[in-house]
Amino acid sequence: MNLVKNEPVTRWYQEPWVWGILGVLAVTFVWGSYRTYYAFKIQDSVVVDDYYKTGKQINEDLTRDHNARDFGIRANLLIDDLTGEVRITLKGDITEWPKQLKLSLLSPVFADQDKVIMVNHSISGDQSTQIYVGQVDEAVEGKTYVQLETMDELIPEVGYETGWRLNQPLVLKAGVASALLPRGSSKDSSEP
Repeated sequence: MNLVKNEPVTRWYQEPWVWGILGVLAVTFVWGSYRTYYAFKIQDSVVVDDYYKTGKQINEDLTRDHNARDFGIRANLLIDDLTGEVRITLKGDITEWPKQLKLSLLSPVFADQDKVIMVNHSISGDQSTQIYVGQVDEAVEGKTYVQLETMDELIPEVGYETGWRLNQPLVLKAGVASALLPRGSSKDSSEP
């Protein structure tokens, strides 16, 4: 005689392994939804540099950086923490200095904290030392990408043909001057 054992039948939702699998799927779905929402809410900021596209190539134009080095341009940047005055003292071998320069103070983390200031030519002592003055609304402190440049136009698929640019990361402190040097120059050189 054959004895058949009758085991109790359990429904699918009463099995623990089913809930383990569904739990993993639910956690994955919730985490993926959160990351998707976060990616659209906090978008990466655009990299600011002299890039241009030629065909399918993307190139960085270093013409303005090389011009700054060739002209021996060096700058001291001072931001007054009380008044917000931005004072830039420039030195270099340029015969005709521009009337206005663009100063970009770019946050390494948050694009909404980036500041672009137009600094105007002020009274200067001699031809090699020039002073530019501007105004910032609030104090800028900490690590900042500082870019001081002439107001030249980027020519599509060619790059820049004229002008100069000083571009480097600095740790800014209120009321303390910071030196800006051309890319590729030594930090031991004489500063303004």
